[in-house]
Amino acid sequence: MRIGIGNPVEGLAAVGEARRLADTALRICPAAGGTVRLADHLPAALVVSSPELGRALADKVLGPLLGLEPADREVLLDTLTTWLACDGSAQRAGERLYCHRNTVLNRLRRCEQLTGRSLARPSDVVEVSLALTARALLRDRPGAAPSGGGLGSRTE
Repeated sequence: MRIGIGNPVEGLAAVGEARRLADTALRICPAAGGTVRLADHLPAALVVSSPELGRALADKVLGPLLGLEPADREVLLDTLTTWLACDGSAQRAGERLYCHRNTVLNRLRRCEQLTGRSLARPSDVVEVSLALTARALLRDRPGAAPSGGGLGSRTE
């Protein structure tokens, strides 16, 4: 079961907006099921609210990575995603990925070289994080390109 929970509203006039926000939360919810509270997933809500912009961001930021051979692409994207989930800790990311922290750092350096983004620059980290979110949320949605390459630019 998939459940999307929007924000509380006051009065009948706001029910339509509440429904729209709950639908947005539902679009974030994993296909396997679960509950998503919109207030806890605002960056992802931004991405699914404007899928064309999300796809454009993912293509622009991750494009050089998406063009790699599938095995290389997935290793680098998994490393980036895990490093972000570990709050930027190469040590913890290495433990989750079953590799040495230096391997994580080398992969991250390769991501920086390919994308032209620095993971030491907060604005670049925000772009990379949102691009990864867009790729994860939009690649299996209607209008998305197959998960192997770019995200495409078709409408939902």
